[in-house]
Amino acid sequence: MNTLARRTPRRNGIVTLLTAVASVTVLLFGGIFSAPQSAAAEGNIADKRPLVVFIGNSFTGGSAMDSGGIARFPSLLSAKLEFPYMTLTADGAGYASAGTESRTFVTLAKQVPKNAAVVVVLGSDDDADNTAADIRAGAAETYANIHDQAPGAVILAVASPCGQSPAPKGITTARNAVRDAAQQDGNAFIDTIADKWLVAGPTGQVGADGVHPTNIGHAEMAKYLAPVLNRLLPTLSD
Repeated sequence: MNTLARRTPRRNGIVTLLTAVASVTVLLFGGIFSAPQSAAAEGNIADKRPLVVFIGNSFTGGSAMDSGGIARFPSLLSAKLEFPYMTLTADGAGYASAGTESRTFVTLAKQVPKNAAVVVVLGSDDDADNTAADIRAGAAETYANIHDQAPGAVILAVASPCGQSPAPKGITTARNAVRDAAQQDGNAFIDTIADKWLVAGPTGQVGADGVHPTNIGHAEMAKYLAPVLNRLLPTLSD
């Protein structure tokens, strides 16, 4: 079930610089060009599209279950909808749980650039052992940090997809907590469990670990997200 944002978006600044640093990935339209581009040319192309930032864990950053960057849903969406994007991820991270280098979504949100137009926060499965109150508090702080970093950004909160049906209790508890925090803040929310991400559709969406999406799974996730992002982006790129 998708709930679109009630917050009125404001126009953001343009993208002027694309860089890549540890734990931060920035790509322009999936990083693919038909011919070599100068830095100035890349900047001119990026200036015409809003920046989308993806915050998450290994569902966003990728795992051994997929074949790499261009097969993952952020890159697929960038290529389809033609926007520059950045990923801010930490394996094992959540709203309340710390992942690699003790990072959470709360701390990752502090790296969102001012010119971000849409920030997609996907994941909460690593929060499954936390209380609903702690997850809600972490989600609220995450969204507050995004607002501080990029006041004009639209936030899209996405519950963790789960390849099991029914989903384990901890996953549904996390989903409910994220939903409540997102709606309290007036953000868009996607219930991937109700919408049966990684469950409905083609076989082979989840890898041998029983958790992470394969290339097929990433393609399905991009398919679900594309119409939602397509509805959010036009009002920001006029």
